[in-house]
Amino acid sequence: MKGEINRYVEKLITVDGKDLSKFLKDEGYDVEWYDLSYDSGRNAKGYMHYNPVAEKYKVILHTKYLTQEEFQDFFSTIKPLKQYTVTFLNPYTGGMTTAKCYRGDRKVTMKWNRTDKGILYNPIDISLIEL
Repeated sequence: MKGEINRYVEKLITVDGKDLSKFLKDEGYDVEWYDLSYDSGRNAKGYMHYNPVAEKYKVILHTKYLTQEEFQDFFSTIKPLKQYTVTFLNPYTGGMTTAKCYRGDRKVTMKWNRTDKGILYNPIDISLIEL
């Protein structure tokens, strides 16, 4: 049974085929499902106009504390100025979803730098946003 659980939690999220699960803390990631609309809003009389054009996903990754080596490995997958194929377990459908995404802004904070243990970085939150 334990082997089944491990097989299930592996590859909950991949970016360009690379499993990022090992970098994530227990919370893993959030999935936002939102509507895109065009020329929507209220007019002067207070009537709402809603013109939906698409539904999109945003996956927000929550990493654990990362060593320098883990940090570089994680960001070697999420390179700048690139589109990604992201496959993730979608809680809304109960199955795997694949989307073409770009990544949001990056920010990292160093936790400590010790000569005996090296550099450790605070957890990172980074968004993968469907195109």
